[in-house]
Amino acid sequence: MPGFAVIDLETTGFSPRQHDRIAEVAIVLTDTAGRVQDEWCTLVNPERDLGPQHVHGISAADVSLAPTFAVVAPHLARLLEGRVIVAHNASFDTRFLRAEFGRVGLPVGIDPLACLCTMRLAGTFLPSAPRGLAICCELAGVVHDGAHSALGDARATAGLLEHYLGLDDADPLWAQAHDASATHSWPGLAVPDGFSPVLRGASRPTGHWLSGLSDRLDRVPFPVEADDYLALLDLALLDRYVSFTERGALLAAAEEAGLGRAQVESLHRGYLDALARVALEDGMLSDAEVADLHEVAGQLGMDADDVAAAVERAASGPVLATLPDGGAHLRAEASGAVGPGGDDGADRGAALGGGVATVAARPRFALARGDEIVLTGAMARPREEWEREARTAGLAPWPNVTKRTRVVIAADPDSLSGKARTARRYGIPVVSESVLEELLGRVEVTGVR
Repeated sequence: MPGFAVIDLETTGFSPRQHDRIAEVAIVLTDTAGRVQDEWCTLVNPERDLGPQHVHGISAADVSLAPTFAVVAPHLARLLEGRVIVAHNASFDTRFLRAEFGRVGLPVGIDPLACLCTMRLAGTFLPSAPRGLAICCELAGVVHDGAHSALGDARATAGLLEHYLGLDDADPLWAQAHDASATHSWPGLAVPDGFSPVLRGASRPTGHWLSGLSDRLDRVPFPVEADDYLALLDLALLDRYVSFTERGALLAAAEEAGLGRAQVESLHRGYLDALARVALEDGMLSDAEVADLHEVAGQLGMDADDVAAAVERAASGPVLATLPDGGAHLRAEASGAVGPGGDDGADRGAALGGGVATVAARPRFALARGDEIVLTGAMARPREEWEREARTAGLAPWPNVTKRTRVVIAADPDSLSGKARTARRYGIPVVSESVLEELLGRVEVTGVR
């Protein structure tokens, strides 16, 4: 007798009728006594926005690497074949399973008799227990780690099942469920070759994202014309965070321009220099400006010494030569904020390969009154509040992305929503919610176009 398949899903919302999709699925296989035999989990690309990410904690960057349900379906069917499906709130999980299998042209009729719900069974085995999985586990003495992750919840549900079986394994409901599952048939599909699950954290780089560039000799001479790459970098750093999607776009742009890693690093040092020059135009370097330089440096694979070197080079320029100390206090501020620096910028750049590219001052992105902006995803603040503030600032929140859209604000800058995908196709920046307040605070009569 095959035993049980304890399943849990993380989804983009509560109802497949509202176009919600599965974003993660986990199965814990047990024997007829509830003892764990195996477990399996994968993220699923829902091909849409992820919904309340603050609840399930799944990132769009991770699911962008995950298989779609059409790819997952054959493996899932093989794991469920002949087993009793068990879930906490089984009607929720089976409703999504039916919808997802149906979406890929594989309608399945899941026999209710072949399913067990640990939430409903709590009324029998945990009298007066609340419905929640966490409380049921606490009352049963079951460990529940990783709440709101499919595998964590599936493991906890499997623990509840084993607890119930230990209380009364002779209850007729177990035999009834096994009999029903033995006659239920799942689609017999071949599992695709090379299929492997994708887990949370899959997009997390083992090194800096620049490691995706070849260390080969560059195909173009130095100095380089890299306006397209720098323009893309401007958009990526609008919110001071280079998202997973933006990293891929930058790497592709560098490859297309024939740039190797040394030249890109040189451009990044030049970019930091340009920001430092702008910050020092008034002869002062505020704490906020130092923090901003460090933020940009970190995103571009540089460190505290690079910030100090950039300020050193900027403080040696003609603008600061008129200061009483020649800008020495500014160099000290940058070095003091990051620890001992003292390296000569040019020497350091040469040591890293490629030197420091000359990069013109970067225009600051600003929205202008009347600009259209689009919001997407389940945000930390209600969307209505953001839209009201945007209108007060003179902007025009728009329901859909058009070629007139200036920027898309997303709950997750790697969002897979239709709005985000359209924006990327049009070359419109997709930035995180965290930057919206700053943008609203400096709406201009005319912005940078």
